[in-house]
Amino acid sequence: MTAPPPDARRVSVGIGQLAISKDPGEVLVAYGLGSCIGISCYDPQARVAGLVHILLPNSEGKRSEDREPARFADTGIDLLMSRMTASGAVVRRLVVKVAGGAAVLGPANAEKFKIGERNAEAIKERLKRHGLTPAGMDLGGTKGRTLEMHPATGKTFVRTAASPAIEL
Repeated sequence: MTAPPPDARRVSVGIGQLAISKDPGEVLVAYGLGSCIGISCYDPQARVAGLVHILLPNSEGKRSEDREPARFADTGIDLLMSRMTASGAVVRRLVVKVAGGAAVLGPANAEKFKIGERNAEAIKERLKRHGLTPAGMDLGGTKGRTLEMHPATGKTFVRTAASPAIEL
C-alpha cells in the first residue's frame, strides 16, 4: 500500500461491518477478503469515503439480517448507499471499487459452493440497481486480499499476502 500519513488511524472493517469516514487521518481496511468482497466508495466532491465487508450474496432467509445487514450484498450495499448519502455524498458521483470473491475453499468445495463467484455477481447486480459501475475491480482467483481505502485521497489499494499493493 502507499504509505498513509504516519499518524493515520487504521479502522478495521470486519466481516459484516461498514465504516464511513470524512477524516483524512483515517484509513479504512478490510482484511482477509477470501470469498468475501470489500466495496469502497468515495465521493470526491463531498470527500466522503465508505467501505463495507460483504460475506454472502443475499439475505433471503437469513435471521441475522436485522442485526448485521452489512453481511449481505443486497442489504449491505443498500446500507452503504444510505450511510454515504447521510454523510453528504451523492450516489451518482461515487467512485466504487471492489475486491475479493476468491475461491479459497479448495478445488472440490470451490466448484460446489461458488461463494466468491456468487458474491461477485450479487455485488455487481446490486450496484447496478443504484446506477453504479465499479471503476476498479480485483475479483476471483484463489488468493485472499486486503482492501485499503484512504479518505484523504480517495485512493483504494488491494494486495495479497504474496504481492505488493496495487491501486484499483
